[in-house]
Amino acid sequence: MNKDTKIRLGLYTDPHYSSHEITCGKRYNSMSLRKIKEAYGHFSREKCDLIVCLGDLIDTEADRRLTVKHLKEIAEVIHSVDIPTVCLLGNHDACSFEPEEFYSILGIDAPHDIFTGGKLLVFLDACYFKDGRHYGPGLCDWTDTYLPNESELFSKLESTNAEVYLFLHQNIDPAVEYRHILYNAQSIREHIAKLGTVKTVFQGHYHPGMRSEYDGIQYVTLPAMCESEQAYFVFDI
Repeated sequence: MNKDTKIRLGLYTDPHYSSHEITCGKRYNSMSLRKIKEAYGHFSREKCDLIVCLGDLIDTEADRRLTVKHLKEIAEVIHSVDIPTVCLLGNHDACSFEPEEFYSILGIDAPHDIFTGGKLLVFLDACYFKDGRHYGPGLCDWTDTYLPNESELFSKLESTNAEVYLFLHQNIDPAVEYRHILYNAQSIREHIAKLGTVKTVFQGHYHPGMRSEYDGIQYVTLPAMCESEQAYFVFDI
């Protein structure tokens, strides 16, 4: 990614890959590996600079060995193309793995900020309970979600004149069904609205997807891969 050039992003979210043919009446979990392969082929043909998964790569199996096997299968796809992938931790991922193990199996680094071409890409982990505890294997609640260390985030954003793009699994868009929204979403939304540098917030978690705009900021919630065909997208920023 060169300085002062546009960045082409390939994005997808919520594959929920598992051995189950269907869960929750509409999640076709076992088909998701095929869809991830299709997505990576598409991103390669579109010459994306960066691929971002917004979380919930897998669903937990009764036999943990199978959950690990599925994550390894996804890792093979991720490394089949010469494009870096950033993968956010979703609530389902955090219910199965500690972050260190999750990224070790995938063979990629945990997300970190990327500054390139006059743009700052910030990747956020909101897999926290509102009391500040991080989710862990067998310990999570998708309706109780919180982004800690707001002051650190705001300080970082206030210190840059770059265009800012935020990525997280859960939602701060108030148009999304309320159980999917961060406990401190309003505070975050109000603060970033004052900055004038945040251009887009990319989110997953809410499976139908949603697009909204508030205070000149685009909120893009991608539809879940496990519930749709061709639920992978290319964005130029």
